[in-house]
Amino acid sequence: MGLLFSMIGLLTVWGSMSWEVRFGWMMISCILNMKYLNLEVWGNCFTEFLYCDSMSGMLIVLTLWISGLMFLASIYSVKYMNNKSLLFSFVVVLLGLVVILYFLCVHIMYFYIFFEISLIPTLMLIIGWGYQPERLQAGVYMMLYTISASLPLLMSLVMLGGMYNSYSMVLCSYLNCLDLVYNVNSLWFLGLMGAFLVKLPMFSVHLWLPKAHVEAPIAGSMILAGVLLKLGGYGVLRLLSVYFLNSLVFSKVFIIICMWGGIITAGICVGQSDIKSLIAYSSVGHMGLMLGGVLSKFMWGWEGAMLMMISHGFCSSGLFCLANLMYEKFKSRSLFLCGGMINVSPVMSLWWFLFCIGNMGAPPFVGLISEVMLFCCMYMYSSWFIIIILLMVFVGGLYNLVMFVSTQHGGIMGFANSWVVNVCSEYLLLLLHFYPMLFFILNVGYLNKIFLF
Repeated sequence: MGLLFSMIGLLTVWGSMSWEVRFGWMMISCILNMKYLNLEVWGNCFTEFLYCDSMSGMLIVLTLWISGLMFLASIYSVKYMNNKSLLFSFVVVLLGLVVILYFLCVHIMYFYIFFEISLIPTLMLIIGWGYQPERLQAGVYMMLYTISASLPLLMSLVMLGGMYNSYSMVLCSYLNCLDLVYNVNSLWFLGLMGAFLVKLPMFSVHLWLPKAHVEAPIAGSMILAGVLLKLGGYGVLRLLSVYFLNSLVFSKVFIIICMWGGIITAGICVGQSDIKSLIAYSSVGHMGLMLGGVLSKFMWGWEGAMLMMISHGFCSSGLFCLANLMYEKFKSRSLFLCGGMINVSPVMSLWWFLFCIGNMGAPPFVGLISEVMLFCCMYMYSSWFIIIILLMVFVGGLYNLVMFVSTQHGGIMGFANSWVVNVCSEYLLLLLHFYPMLFFILNVGYLNKIFLF
């Protein structure tokens, strides 16, 4: 409760130092709220509507961490350029507050409301601080995709509340009514999952994501990749664990679409010329694999999915920061124009290499553990998936190597200024993305107690 009240109070801070106060508070509160990582399995009930367990606790810490790093990444483009910095910091804190309330809410109506409200600050970030006129079209895409799937979700949640005579997820999980909802109607299952699948996004409803990423400012890309995609994954995990939903027909279809979509998007990544678009498409493949692990109903799939969400949040956000740093220096995001960076800045080239191998799931990063768990889970679900898994591993490594080699090797373009200076805040930003991704692997066993039935 102290976290929520302090964030609400932070919204009222308005003055010349409000940027620094909000940034400092975000980073300090993230460290203070790491206590959520040590919650008991069954969690803590703060009030009738707010509940925190290990699953939501991890995502709250991730939200605070990424929100703080958004300030650090936007110092040049917003703070130094005097681009409505007070309003920007207000929107970032508001978005963080809404997302944290979504992770904490167990009343399914408030759960739905905060899920939808998170769209408004995101839209403000894209339209207010985007780079190009196409940001309006990207905002419309995102609105239409999300709103079209939200009405079936609202109707399905109201019907669930009527069936259980309770809108509290905690109470419904205690009732453990397997006979009530276990084999639900397929359309009902689709209505409940649809909005979360769009937010993930699952392949075939993902077209809004590359557009939103390309047109968003760096802070918008970071919060989209690091946190907002996790709203869909958290919603699927929470509803499946509370209501025991099961539609074998749609589960099989979704898993096949996710696995096949992972190969398609990896192939699209290989042919991309825009760095931000490439990273956005790679997110679709990672989240599709995560959804496949969840719908397989194996414990390894659920734990691997949770670990994938955390590792992807740090790695993808860090890659967008690297792409933005390159854009600020060269005013271009094209893979064909930004070559030879290893001759200009070898230290930045090292950071590119570390985040690229982290994105492909190489050791010693925590993404390796999540991908191994999810691949094993898919193989247990069906041995035929071994072909798709091998293709995903190969093409996933290929597009990351293509991105690294295209940007770091080759000749330097004539228009590029070879006297590029990187400041300390940029190295700090990358280190703060890299550190959790590397050291979380020392405590992977912590995940074994997240899901206990």
